[in-house]
Formats: sequence, C-alpha cells, structure tokens
Amino acid sequence: MKSLHYDVHLFLLGALIALATCTTGCDQKETVVEVDTPNGGIEIQRDKNDGDVTVTVEE
Repeated sequence: MKSLHYDVHLFLLGALIALATCTTGCDQKETVVEVDTPNGGIEIQRDKNDGDVTVTVEE
C-alpha cells in the first residue's frame, strides 16, 4: 500500500512538471535581419504572437 501511495505521488509530480514545462513554452520569434561585422553585429527579431520587434546590437 505504501508503494502505491509513493507511485501516485511520483506520477502527480511528473504531471505537474510536464504541465509547467508545456505552459512555459518558448519565444515564438523569427529573425528578420541579422548582420555580423568584425566590429559587432545587429539582429532584429519579430515576435510571431504579437508583432513586437526586438533590436539587439552587439559591439
């Protein structure tokens, strides 16, 4: 009986971790422009969900 109780707890913990992982997800971004130069670079990404644009400049 104790083993069944332990197994149920492990199953529920695994289900909770899986649910948290699925709901977190990942950023849905597409790279619009990416330019690399010897002195740095620039990357422009657009979020597929809301159209928000992110510009990253590396020096």
